[in-house]
Formats: sequence, structure tokens, C-alpha cells
Amino acid sequence: MENQSVLDPNFVPDEYKVPYDIIELPSQGLLYENKKSSVKVEFLTAYDENILTSPNIMSGGKLIDVLIENKVKDLGFDSKKLLEGDRLAILLFLRTSAFGEEYKQSVLDPISKKVVEGTINLSEIKFKKLEVKPDNDNCFDFILPKSNKTVKFRFLSGKDEEEINKMDEDLRERTGSDVSTKTTLRLERSIMELDGVKDKIKISNILRNLTIPDIRALNKYITKIEPGVDFSVEARTPGGGSVKTFLNINRNFFWPE
Repeated sequence: MENQSVLDPNFVPDEYKVPYDIIELPSQGLLYENKKSSVKVEFLTAYDENILTSPNIMSGGKLIDVLIENKVKDLGFDSKKLLEGDRLAILLFLRTSAFGEEYKQSVLDPISKKVVEGTINLSEIKFKKLEVKPDNDNCFDFILPKSNKTVKFRFLSGKDEEEINKMDEDLRERTGSDVSTKTTLRLERSIMELDGVKDKIKISNILRNLTIPDIRALNKYITKIEPGVDFSVEARTPGGGSVKTFLNINRNFFWPE
């Protein structure tokens, strides 16, 4: 029998194939043009240890982008266009499949009132699916409670977050300010129409004069319906108790030791 590698130029021997799993996206692909609801995600390998130990990638905040770009297959579009919630679901899979379900995080012990090392079981984290139907432009409507203005917004992608971080960094460097404007920048990027106004500059001017109750209500609603990861978790404390907290994904997420 003729060697298969001769018959098929794309043939890859089993020993060179990276194992993978199929991950269901929290968005169910409803907001993507190709409606991709699940993706093939390769497990982290020895080669990926080079990424996790690269100082430039770690210090530059590029770890999530690089991991997803390298490990997500058959997506059909630029991985940076994945919604942030879908990206976090993939990131959680990569972390648990490589280092296990146990994650250590500093928490405030309600009994001793001291900061202790809590243990979070990542397998207990719940995913939020998209349950609110978008309009034809993949946007959602919300009426601000104080001003009664109508907002039409979309969810942000990894590319949006990347550009927002760059804009915030440039603005702080240019002004010499220590105040981050990411909250405002995210809303400016997310809002596609505000009380009938579609011009981005005009939206920005209106947005800056909205009251805090309106802004907080909008952010709360976006967080509520956005598909992705529910960061509300319970951590076990050394004394045998537990405390409700929020999962903190930082550079230690892939360095459990």
C-alpha cells in the first residue's frame, strides 16, 4: 500500500497533531456573519510555554490575543473579532485544560477580616448565553432611566478592546494624567445611536453630560445581557469557610504555582 503522505500532500502524522476540543460559544454565533456557534480549540502544548514565558507578551498585555490567535481553529474570521465574552470562555477552557480547575486568588475573609488565599473551582463557573434578540444591525435597545433617552448599542470585540486600550494609553501619555478613560471609551465605542443621533462625535458629547445613574444603569444592563462568563464565584477560605467574590483574570491566571 502506497504511503498516505505521498498520496495526500496535506497529510499530517498523528504524532504531529495537536489534540483539541470543541468549545460552544456563549454568543451561540448569533452576532457573527457566519453564525459560528462553536470552535475547535487546541490544548496548550510545550511550545505554548514559550508564549507564557515571553516577557514582551506578558508585559505588553498581548497574552490573550496571542493565545486565542494560535489555539482557535476553523473560526472563519479574524479571531480579534470574537466578542469579548466568547474570548473569555475560550481562555477559561485553555486554563482549566492545561492547569486544572483549581485557582488561587486573594480574598477578604469575612470572619477574620484579613486578606487570605481563597480557592476557586473554575469548573463551577457559569456561562451566560445570549437571550435578548438583537435587531437587524446586531444592536440592542435600552432607555436611560433618568434622561429617558433611547440608546442603541452593540457588544465589543477583542479588536475593540485592543483599540480602546491603545487610545487610553495614548491619551494619558499625551495629557500626563493618571486617570483612565476606558469606561467612557467603551461606551463611546459600544453606542451606535443615542436618542436618534448616529454621529459618533455628537454621541461622545452627549455621553459626557449624562448623569451617573444613567451611565451605571446602561453598564449594568449591558453586563446583564452580554453573553460570556459569569465572574461571580465562590472561593473557599483556609479556615473551611467560603466567600462570594469575582474572578480576577490577571497574569497569574496561567501561572497557578
